[in-house]
Amino acid sequence: MAAPSKTPVTMLSGFLGAGKTTLLRYLLENSKEKVACIVNDVASINIDAKLVRNDRNRTRSEQVNTTTDLADTIELANGCACCNLQDELFASFEQIVALADKRGEPYARIVLENSGVAEPQNIRDQFNEAAAAGHPLLKRVELDTLVTLVDSSSFIKDYSTKLPLASRPELGDGGNMRPVVDLLVEQIECADFVLLNKVDLLPAGLEGEDLQQLRAVVSSLNPLATVIACEQAKVPLERVFGSNVQKAVAHLNIEGQHRGAVAAAKAAQESEQHIASCQDQVCQHAAHLQHNQQHGDHHHTNEHSHQHDHSHGHKHDESCNHGQNCSHKHHDHSPHGGHQHNLENHHERAETRAAQRFGIRSFVYTRRRPFHLKRLQDMVLRWLPVSHNKAVDAASAAAAEGDSPIKTVLRSKGFMWLSNKHTTAFYWSHAGQHFEIREEGDWWAAVPDDEWPDQASGQRDVILSDFAPGVGDRRQEIVFIGAAMDEDKICAQLDSALLTDEEVVAYSNKWASLPDPPHAGAPGAQQQQQ
Repeated sequence: MAAPSKTPVTMLSGFLGAGKTTLLRYLLENSKEKVACIVNDVASINIDAKLVRNDRNRTRSEQVNTTTDLADTIELANGCACCNLQDELFASFEQIVALADKRGEPYARIVLENSGVAEPQNIRDQFNEAAAAGHPLLKRVELDTLVTLVDSSSFIKDYSTKLPLASRPELGDGGNMRPVVDLLVEQIECADFVLLNKVDLLPAGLEGEDLQQLRAVVSSLNPLATVIACEQAKVPLERVFGSNVQKAVAHLNIEGQHRGAVAAAKAAQESEQHIASCQDQVCQHAAHLQHNQQHGDHHHTNEHSHQHDHSHGHKHDESCNHGQNCSHKHHDHSPHGGHQHNLENHHERAETRAAQRFGIRSFVYTRRRPFHLKRLQDMVLRWLPVSHNKAVDAASAAAAEGDSPIKTVLRSKGFMWLSNKHTTAFYWSHAGQHFEIREEGDWWAAVPDDEWPDQASGQRDVILSDFAPGVGDRRQEIVFIGAAMDEDKICAQLDSALLTDEEVVAYSNKWASLPDPPHAGAPGAQQQQQ
């Protein structure tokens, strides 16, 4: 007997009021397929369920459809799924699967509606970890698509605020001290589709400059996502919820997302450089075609569809054979963590148009020697957080001479190598007026070879592609996204915080007694960091 096919799960994220429930109702009222829902709302009385109970006391003619009238719905009464409710969340999925089995009719899709302050990255990690651990539920369902709704009319306000979620209860009850902008950026970056809702509340609606700039900013933050502008959450349902939707981010972890961002930034840089240097009047390079389209075609649609050509170096049914017992945080337990994205066909993308129209562009700062912690603090971290951001605030003045070059940076993120920690990878994250450096786990170079993914998974080659002789995968690799950025100045300031040649020798001598374990296929020559 053939095993039942997996039911795809779509996760809806976004602040309270962005339109998640409106989108869900629109889907249920118009979908031709059988859809089940898990409502995850931390409102004090779980208003959706309350409406359902009230509706059942009315006559049919008086009734107003709610999500539970329109589909089989499980309510998470105890709040946010991303915090400590994995057992309840998965139990809800198991209830839906059991109901489908009892009826003998599988659901075409299950939709999980997150609370306003839910962290989609955390929930995605729960699915990845459960899959790696062999959780039986993951033989019946799979996280398929991540959809984030953004309130277009309040994006600038939310991006620019210094306030924590706890002081903005209108965005979702149960918020903590995490900065609003930090969660906003996570919701946008951890998405296969970003829906710019409520565009009718922008000054000029669909045709205005505000929407075009917002689209450019969001596409730059997440070049792997499809960005759709909409009113009242009305979107092409087959495009977002259909069986053949294009998605990538749902199957990644933070390391995979970083690889995608780096590849997108490098592809955009190559396009810019080609346009600037090519003298061939009939050149058919994709960069020219995109440039010509931007300047010759002024008909704009509401949807930007990114064609993803994924070169999977691994089988989807394989995962780390160490499972939940592996102690290394940086060790990727997701079978999709090493996704490699072939972005050669991505030249027709919104961030390229953004670079041409609004001056929003990206670059990757890459170096193969560690930062000196004290110099990094003294010369770089004093820039952050900036008091305002020129990339999203058109009224801001240009950075004055001697002023922070970070003022023009919309977002910066990536892996860091610090001289005081030889085995630990750090993650640099800056958005708006929020900045942090956090530990992200061990560098792969420091992880014993028998704890790596096996060769059959294909992830090993992806990991080794980041290796260099003498340093392994240790590196500075930070993506900068912004408007009118002074790349040379930013790089020069960062370079000033790197170890000098003499300090590199001292660093190597200091850690010589703790050599990295050998890794088959890694560059074997031990040489000085460059």
